[in-house]
Amino acid sequence: MAIAGMDEAIYEVFGPLSQGAPGNDASTLRALDAVPGRDAVRQVLDLGAGHGRTTFALAQALPDARITAVEIHPPFVERITDRAREAGLADRVRAICGDMEKIDVAQGSIDLVWAEGSIYLVGVERALATWRPWLRPGGCVAFSDFVRWTGDLSKEARAFWAVEYPDMASEAAIRSRAEDALYRVLSDFRIPKEAHDAYYVPLEARVAELAGRADAAVMRMLEDIRTEIDMVRRFSDEAGYTFFVLQRAEG
Repeated sequence: MAIAGMDEAIYEVFGPLSQGAPGNDASTLRALDAVPGRDAVRQVLDLGAGHGRTTFALAQALPDARITAVEIHPPFVERITDRAREAGLADRVRAICGDMEKIDVAQGSIDLVWAEGSIYLVGVERALATWRPWLRPGGCVAFSDFVRWTGDLSKEARAFWAVEYPDMASEAAIRSRAEDALYRVLSDFRIPKEAHDAYYVPLEARVAELAGRADAAVMRMLEDIRTEIDMVRRFSDEAGYTFFVLQRAEG
């Protein structure tokens, strides 16, 4: 799952990683391709930007757009800012430190809201209701979330996710919620194994690196991470990340 809050222990584990949730540039670009008139996109919000992987994938794919990355953890904001400057993108990529629920956005000012691996921090229904007024007519939302891929989960998986992500929904439920929130579902697809591995493989290596030399708080966290990795892998046919691309419906 994406990084929800960043105290010292969490940052020790996740800070060196290149991303904070499953996904890869191929999946990001596939979702972007589903956005109508993508070449006309000029204002993008990347919410819960984390380490900035999606921020720079979008900046490269949308050379005429301005990307505002919103991230609650200051070191990540600094990292994105430094990287934008080093890449000569400081005029188009701006990182701000803040809560993705509480930022001040002018109504009708945004072409595209992006929330890859971060919408769970707010909840799908609440997020879509909050974001809709920000969008210009025809504006879009793209997000990925951990969802049920089967009608029901195995007993062990169900017990685990009831604690770790009690609000986890099915793909059909998210599509229904989007329509109820006055969006059209343009596309949805399950991200592939390699996109999950892009996060979990480096995370597993980081856990191994810290094992035996971390303090008690970090050791407890490492054990929780090991359990999550095991559950995601053993039940990979039952649940995983799905990308959704929505367009604001009018009327």
